Amino acid sequence: MHRRCLKVIPVILFAVLAVLLGCERGNRGDVNGGSVVPDQEIGNFKLTQTSDGRILWTLSASLALVFEEADRVETTSPRVEFFDENGDLRSTLTARTGLLRQRTSDMEVLGDVVVRSEDGTVLETERLLWCEQKGKIETDRAVRVTKDGDVMTGTGAEADPDLKNLRILNDFKAFVRSDSGQLEEER
Repeated sequence: MHRRCLKVIPVILFAVLAVLLGCERGNRGDVNGGSVVPDQEIGNFKLTQTSDGRILWTLSASLALVFEEADRVETTSPRVEFFDENGDLRSTLTARTGLLRQRTSDMEVLGDVVVRSEDGTVLETERLLWCEQKGKIETDRAVRVTKDGDVMTGTGAEADPDLKNLRILNDFKAFVRSDSGQLEEER
């Protein structure tokens, strides 16, 4: 009986070890069907982008998940503030979620995207891209731009962060305020 126990103990130890290693592997994440675990999880995240000592923009978020190997930072409730060459605020961008590519500093934001420039212009869309190299925000989605009570709509847009050089790419319509205060389509 004593020999039988000695033979069973290694089998039990092997089974326990196999289960533990299986759990360990499962927790690491699996790109082919499982979840990928971030390298870092940061609450109250803030990142500042500079050039020659000058602040270009800041990104803050309630939560950031950093995936080093995949070159991405996923953010919750991102807020991006863009600054001009004098350090003055140009505009503020908010969204539900965001994705930052660390190597290029390009960003994509999704859900209830709003860009408010300092002159009061507001751009609304569901998806927006920031191209660091171009210094432009872009979208291929429906947009609504409000300025001084007037409204422009269309599909797709490209603009500077302060929305001064704004171009709506397709289906452009303009609505202006009449003397009575009603929005009327400009023809």
